[in-house]
Amino acid sequence: MEAKVENQSTTRDKLWPQVRRLLVFQFKLYLDAFRDLLLSALAMGAFLIDLIQHNTAPDCYFERVLKFGRRTERAINLFNQFDPEYQGANSVDNILQKMEDKLKG
Repeated sequence: MEAKVENQSTTRDKLWPQVRRLLVFQFKLYLDAFRDLLLSALAMGAFLIDLIQHNTAPDCYFERVLKFGRRTERAINLFNQFDPEYQGANSVDNILQKMEDKLKG
């Protein structure tokens, strides 16, 4: 009986990291899709404002949207291409890890 319980525990321990990776990836996909929709609207608005105001400087509204997009790209880190220290303290990975730590107790 103990061997059966131990086998179930071992299987669960091996399976959880993969399931967690899938769940985190799915969450990041939804977050990234929402971000893309938001950035699309912001970019159109920023472009129109820049066009009306004749803004061409490096700090024009459209460039600010692009800068914001790069920051959110690092924070979401959809494909784990950024090192944790490059992501910043408020990255999705850090927030999810803190939540998981609190749930574990």
